[in-house]
Amino acid sequence: MCGIIGVSGTTDAARDVFVGLMNLQHRGQDGAGILTLAESGSELFNLQKGSGLIENVFSERSFKKGLKGKTALGHTRYATIGRQDPNLLQPFFDARSTIGIGHNGNIVNVYTLRDELAEAGLEYTPASESDSEVILKLLALELDGHEPNAQYMFKAIEASMHRLVGSYAVVGIDGTGGLFGFRDPDGIRPLIFGSRINSEGLPVYALASESIALTYLGYTVENEIAPGEAIYIGADRQVSRKVLFQRSLSPCMFESVYFSRVESELEEHSIYETRFQLGLVLAERIKELGIVADVVVPVPETSRSAAIAIAEALDLPFRESLIKNRYVNRTFILDGHAARQEAIRRKLSPIPSEIRGKRCLVIDDSIVRGTTAAQIIELMRQSGAKEVIMASTCPQIQFPCYYGIDFPSQDELVAYNCTDEEVAKKLGADRVVFQTIEGLRRALKKDTLCTGCLTGTYPTDVTCGSDFQSQRLKDRTTLIRKS
Repeated sequence: MCGIIGVSGTTDAARDVFVGLMNLQHRGQDGAGILTLAESGSELFNLQKGSGLIENVFSERSFKKGLKGKTALGHTRYATIGRQDPNLLQPFFDARSTIGIGHNGNIVNVYTLRDELAEAGLEYTPASESDSEVILKLLALELDGHEPNAQYMFKAIEASMHRLVGSYAVVGIDGTGGLFGFRDPDGIRPLIFGSRINSEGLPVYALASESIALTYLGYTVENEIAPGEAIYIGADRQVSRKVLFQRSLSPCMFESVYFSRVESELEEHSIYETRFQLGLVLAERIKELGIVADVVVPVPETSRSAAIAIAEALDLPFRESLIKNRYVNRTFILDGHAARQEAIRRKLSPIPSEIRGKRCLVIDDSIVRGTTAAQIIELMRQSGAKEVIMASTCPQIQFPCYYGIDFPSQDELVAYNCTDEEVAKKLGADRVVFQTIEGLRRALKKDTLCTGCLTGTYPTDVTCGSDFQSQRLKDRTTLIRKS
């Protein structure tokens, strides 16, 4: 799960991209990059990328020197393969075809495609393990030497879509100054289109993973790129759009439950309102189960709106008894169990006076590996909680994700093949309550979702994904050994 943004039509596009990336930092903290079309010199593109947080990768000098121009592309990385390899940082570009891309998602058949490219005698030697590089190579091959424009880009994108299996939202720029983007045929990963008018009365366009990256910059959100749709914005500001290959509307439920910022909107629904609804629906289930509590405690930050809704629905006091250290990054997207455990200890501090002697209903957005939940429950008990009831606004996650969320193995999932009682015992809670899948659909107001990690039924074929998942597990094992 990464963050991407592209901008076209402003004299300082890279600055817009930088600010947009700052609003997408929650989507990836491993590294970042910005690619611009060079205004002069022998190089077609200017590229700067580095490991770490966005503000540590770029400086004022970045924009005064290399990162200039009217078209720019940015990416912030969340690793699902290759871990901290700097060669995997995006964007990537291909000088011969004059295109560069940033990609959010995972290509399940990436190893099959690499073999096909090699067997076809195309002299394809990947520079990295990135599946994004394979997308770039496919697009370059399909362009077949043609200068990029709407017609040829759409043809290349459509041909590539029929070969790619998995999830992808892609934003790219080309050597003519064009900006383009497309989304996988099932719409698993989001891509938002926005526009604004500059001081000269001319339109400026942008594509991004979330609406907050656009609205913060003063763009008006036009709409989402549809599943299987491509968009091309020429240097002349002409906008072309076309649905090339559409199969379903199966957006990842985790975007709404956890990953997206609460200020964002997806499919014209506020993420805040969605999470509030998740709380209301979960409150109904808590009532049905006859659970009694004295206080509702959110796990900061993403569960706060749901916890408020639950407190209101159950007529219980809402108390922020767990305080987050704002200088610790998201623990879910850190590498390795030990790293997550240490970060959780640094991340959350309890307020014992608000916990002691109380039956605490602790609300979290999801329970994946159980690392965070178990440590929170231990903190609550150390602070004198009478009971700790853990409630999740997401149903039991029991299957691996193939599409960009980093849980590649069932064995690491705390709810895998377990009853709620067994999960509670593992975590050390008095009780555990999960949202139902039907409740999830009600709250998200969607009949069709990607719920592969909940049900084991995926919107694409995943039988070719064993090599990909094996590599992800190998990466993690290597990292744990090093640490």
